[in-house]
Amino acid sequence: MILLYSLLILIFPVIAFVNVLIYRIIVRKALKKYIEPQLKEKGLLFISFKWPGLFSNGDFKNDTLTLTVMNKNGKVSNSVYAYIYYKDLSDIKRITTRIDTKFGIIDSITYSSEF
Repeated sequence: MILLYSLLILIFPVIAFVNVLIYRIIVRKALKKYIEPQLKEKGLLFISFKWPGLFSNGDFKNDTLTLTVMNKNGKVSNSVYAYIYYKDLSDIKRITTRIDTKFGIIDSITYSSEF
């Protein structure tokens, strides 16, 4: 029984590490393919990104937290949220992005407001 408890205690940090790693991979991929090019197109400079928290939707206040659900088309999807910091001519600003994925593949990106 002690071995079982020890195994469970060791598994949780591994699961947490894998989830953080997947989050970072998805956000980095979204940054390189979609977000940074859109910022450059508008003459803005990407600074950094930050995780809003485990149960936070950032600036998407009306959204409910969805981990894995069926969307309107009946397909499994997952939403990842990230604060994106960028610089315009005057100062550093922040926007929240919702990155919708299907099995780790980016499906769509929604911004909380316009750049």
